Parts: sequence; C-alpha cells; structure tokens
Amino acid sequence: MSKNYNSLKIDKLLKYSLNIVIIVCLISLTNCSDETTMPDTNPPNTPQNFTLLGGGDGQARFRWTKSNEPDLQFYRLYRAVNNPNLLDTLVETTQTEYLDQFLSYDSTYYYGLAAVDFNDNESELSHIIDVQPLNISAPLPPTFLIVNAFNNTIENRKYINLSWLPPAAGDLSYFKIYRGITKDFIINSNSLIDSTLLGTYYDNLVETNKRFYYKVKAVDIGGKESAVSIGNSDLILDNPELTSPSNFSKFTSPFTFKWNSVDSAKAYKVFVGNSPFADIIWESNKIKSTETNYQGPKFVTSKLYYWWVGAYSRDKILVDNVTELEAQINSLSTVRSFIGE
Repeated sequence: MSKNYNSLKIDKLLKYSLNIVIIVCLISLTNCSDETTMPDTNPPNTPQNFTLLGGGDGQARFRWTKSNEPDLQFYRLYRAVNNPNLLDTLVETTQTEYLDQFLSYDSTYYYGLAAVDFNDNESELSHIIDVQPLNISAPLPPTFLIVNAFNNTIENRKYINLSWLPPAAGDLSYFKIYRGITKDFIINSNSLIDSTLLGTYYDNLVETNKRFYYKVKAVDIGGKESAVSIGNSDLILDNPELTSPSNFSKFTSPFTFKWNSVDSAKAYKVFVGNSPFADIIWESNKIKSTETNYQGPKFVTSKLYYWWVGAYSRDKILVDNVTELEAQINSLSTVRSFIGE
C-alpha cells in the first residue's frame, strides 16, 4: 500500500524523539561515570543533479551525482502513479543510476530521490520528476529461435518445442507464434497459431514425418509488433523399431544391436542401462547405420539389462543462420531387455 511521503518523514521524527527520551530517562536513573554518545540524528544532504535521462517505450532511466558523505548507506528512490502525493519506495540502491521498466502508457509516474545514512537518517527529498512513457518504437525481433521435435515414448507424447531469446525492451508484452510448411511461408492471420507470454512454446498439433517451419514476433504493451524472427524448423520422426537382441533373450558375442531404419533419420544412438530409460552404463556414438556392436563394460552373467535407441532428425541445429548447436534426440524406441552372458 502506498504511503504519503510526509507521513513517512513524521514517523521517522517520532522514532528519533522516542529514542532520545529513552536515553534521557536511562541517564536520570543511573549515575553514569562514562561519557555518553548521543545518536547521530543529522540527515545527509539531498542527492544532487537528480535527472531523467530518457522516458519512452515503457521505461524511465535516472541518474544523479554520487554523494561524498562518509556515512551514506544508500539512496532511496520513491515513485507514485498518477498522484504525486502518494510516493512509495520503489528501490534502495547504492548505484547512481536506475532504470524503471514495464511502465504503462496510460499513467503518469512521479519520482523523488533521498539519501539515507547508516543511522537511518533520511535527507530531504529531491525535486519531483514526472514521466509519461511514450510508445516510441516497436521492439526488436526475437533471436536465437530453436525448434526441437520429439516423439516421446516415455510420455506417449509428440510435440515440437520452440524457444527463443526475447528482445531487450522495457515494454514487452507477449509473442506471436507463426507456423508454415515451407521455409518462406507467409506471415499473416492464417499462419498465426498462438501467442504466449513466455520465451518458449510447445506445439502439440503437428503430424509425424512432416516438416514444420516457425517464426516469432514480439509485441509491446502499446500493440507495436516487431519484425518477424529468423525461422527454424524440424519434423517428428517415427519411433525406431528394435529387432535384435529379442526381448529377454541371452545376449551373445559379438553383442550386436540391430533396429529398423526410420524415414528422414540422420543418425542413431544406442543406450544400455540397468533400468528402463535410466541408470545408463553405456551409450554409443551417433551412427548412420542401423546396427552397432556393444563397447561398454563386461556384462554380469544372468543379469537383466535394458536397451533402447534414439533417432536424430538432423546432424546439427542451425540458429539464426549462423550458430551451430548439437542436435537433440528426436524420437525414442520402446525399451527392450536382454540377459547378460
């Protein structure tokens, strides 16, 4: 709840007066031979050159001159919305600059600055600066759009996950998600599939073995839209089908794992674990073929092991047409078991 700045000052004066009364009463009740130091009740000087550097696109930046007083603890920046008599503490900082963000275009903001020392003495308030943010420019487009498809056997779920970096904007509101089936699809109401407040999105309404392309826009609180981001794409692969060794069979030398090929898969990886999809004891390198020999630690005779295969839809992820990242597994097979020899 906002509190009138003058009321705050009165509260502080009452607190200091009460402290002095208590000290005087204690002195009168005792024979003090030691020298008594009175508390410091002298407020610091008001901060100088409190200045608005800029106020637009939902933000306001302030700067002031650094105090040279040795007992300065911090600066207290006050703010009121639409009523300069209802100043409330916005932030306490030791810096001499502050950026206030996510301001409404429909409101007027009032700011005042005070200095506070280590005895909690507060200076007189600086002059008041009023700010009405303007929606000057549209935000920059989101960057670093990553698109990852996944055929998740464990959760029995198929989806394409998007993530991106939001632009640096003090008035950012939400993002628009666009989807197409060609690289240069048209950005309009027909390709708009959803909006989100976050820098990530899960598209569950997609088909297997069909490539989808995505682009994202940023929208500020004044309704201005960024240019569209650089696009990215992926497709959901079918699950690899395991063929050898068969379930609950004895796994014998040369310990070769085999599975059927998956359309559009660029590579595969084999996993062996003590539990289904967990406690992995060995994983292969990424391979192009549909079989590979086990290269891990020796199996314990008659012990039950589990194996599964992950398929990749690409060798690398290209982001913003520049940065290459390691590809993630796109689809997982079901898990099978075998008995160590």
